[in-house]
Amino acid sequence: MKRLIYCLSGMCIVLLTSYDLLAQEENNPLLYSYQAVMFGDQNTSHDPATLVMPGTAYASGFSSYLENPASAAFFDKSFGSFGLAFRSVDESVRFIDRHTSMDDNQTGISNAGFVYRFPAEQGSLVIGAGYSQHSFYNRALSISGRNENSSITDQFKIPGSPYGDIAFSTFAIDSGDEIGDWDESIFRVGFDQYGDFLGINQEGEITERGRAGDYSAFMATEFLQNIMVGASVGIRSGRYHYGRTFLEIDEPNFYDGTVIDSNDDGQPDTNIDNILMRDDIRSNFTSFVAKVGTIFRVNPNLHLGASYTFPTRMTVNEEFDARIVSEFNNGVSFEDDLATEFTYRITTPARISFGAALVDIGGLTISGSAEYVDHSRTRIDFDADLFEDERIENNLISDTYRDVWNLRGGAALALSDQVTLRGGYGIRPSKFRNIDFTQEQFSGGIGFKISENTRLDISAQYTMWDEPQSSVYELGVYDYSPLPDNTPSISTSSEFASRDVNRLQVMASIRFNIK
Repeated sequence: MKRLIYCLSGMCIVLLTSYDLLAQEENNPLLYSYQAVMFGDQNTSHDPATLVMPGTAYASGFSSYLENPASAAFFDKSFGSFGLAFRSVDESVRFIDRHTSMDDNQTGISNAGFVYRFPAEQGSLVIGAGYSQHSFYNRALSISGRNENSSITDQFKIPGSPYGDIAFSTFAIDSGDEIGDWDESIFRVGFDQYGDFLGINQEGEITERGRAGDYSAFMATEFLQNIMVGASVGIRSGRYHYGRTFLEIDEPNFYDGTVIDSNDDGQPDTNIDNILMRDDIRSNFTSFVAKVGTIFRVNPNLHLGASYTFPTRMTVNEEFDARIVSEFNNGVSFEDDLATEFTYRITTPARISFGAALVDIGGLTISGSAEYVDHSRTRIDFDADLFEDERIENNLISDTYRDVWNLRGGAALALSDQVTLRGGYGIRPSKFRNIDFTQEQFSGGIGFKISENTRLDISAQYTMWDEPQSSVYELGVYDYSPLPDNTPSISTSSEFASRDVNRLQVMASIRFNIK
C-alpha cells in the first residue's frame, strides 16, 4: 500500500506539471487517462445516419436518441439495427526538425438495438433499447531523431516521479553528487561541468486506443399535439489504453567513459549504450447517464428541438505499469518495472443541445444542432488522503479548460424511395482556454433499400486538426549555480512535437423492419 501511494503521488505530480504547462501554451495528449476519459471525442460516432445528420430535432437514425430521446417519437415503424465501424488515424509529426508519420486503426460495433412503435391512431408512443458507441480514442505518434537538448531520462529525475525508483536501479539516473541527495540523468554525469550533455539518438512510438458507449433504454411520445418528449437512461461503459515505447541509444558512442559500476565491485567500469522504456496505462470506466428532450413540430416541415444530458459521476479503474531496461557498453544490462492500480471518480458536466430541422421539402431534409458543454466544470475525486492533490487538480481544470459550442449540420436528399444521399459538416472548438486545436469534420453517406423491409446505410467522416505543440515527455531542468554547497533547484519543462492529425471513420449498418 505504501508503494502504491508513493507511485500515485508521483503520478499526480507529473499530472500537475503537465496541466500547468498545458494551461500556458500546449495541448498535452500524454496526461494520464483521466484527460482522455473526461475530454475524449464525444458525440463523434453513432450510426451512419446520425454521423452525418444531427438528431436533436430530427429522427435521422437509430442512435438519434443519444442527442435527443424525443426524436424517437418520429420513427414510423418498429425496427432493429446493427452496425459496424472502422476508424483510422494518420499523424504527421515534426520532432527535432525531422518529419515522421504513423497510423493506427480500430474496428468494432457502432450500434445494436431495436425500436418498437406501439400501434396508435393518433400521436405516438415509442420505446427502444440498445448499445450506441459515441466516443473513441485513436491516436498514433512516432518520433525519430538526434536530440542535442534533452533526454527522456530528464523526466525520471523529477522529484516524486513514478519512474524514479526503477530508473535509479537501472542506472537511467544516478546520484548527482557524492552526497547522493539529488538525482541526475545518466547522460549528464561524469563530466567536469555539471549538466553537460552530448546528445542522444531517440526513437519512440506513442499510441492511444479505446472507446466508450451507452447501453440505454429510451421512450418517446407525443405528449401534446405536435410536442414530442422523451427520456433515456443507461450505463456508460468504456475503456482506454495509452502505450509509450521509447528508445535512446548512443550510436556514436560518445558516452564511452567509466562512470558505472556494473559488477558492484566498487570500481566504475563502463558507460551507457542504450535505454529502453515502456509504459502502459489501461483504464475501464462506467457511469449512469440520463437524458431528457423535447421537439416541437411547428408544421409538418419544421421541427425545433432541445435536449439536456445530466451530469454523470464516473468510476475509473486504472492500471499503470512501466519497465526500464538499460544496456551498457560492456554488454551488461539491468531492468526493473513497477505496477500499480488505482480507482478514482470523475463528475462530467451537463450538456445542452439545441436543434432545428427542415423535413422533406421536395425530398430534401436539412438538420442542424448546437451543443453547449462547459469542460471547466469537470471535477475529479480522489480518496480522502489525497484531498490536497484533488483540490489542486480541480483548480487547474477550471483554469485550463473552457466552455464550447459544438456545431453540426447535415443535409439528406431522397433521390427516390430506394436511395438517399447525405452530406454534412461539423466544427468542434478547442476545449483549452489558451491553445487552439479546433477540429473540422466532413461527412457523407448513402442509404438504400436492399429489400422491402431491409435498409443498408453507409457513411464516412473525415476529421482534421493541428497540434502545434504536443508534449512527448516532461523533463526536469536543474539550476546548478548553488553547487557544490547546496542541492540545485529544479524546474520543469517539456519536449515538444508538432502534429497534423487526419482521422477517418467509416460506418455501415443494417436496419430491418419488425412487423
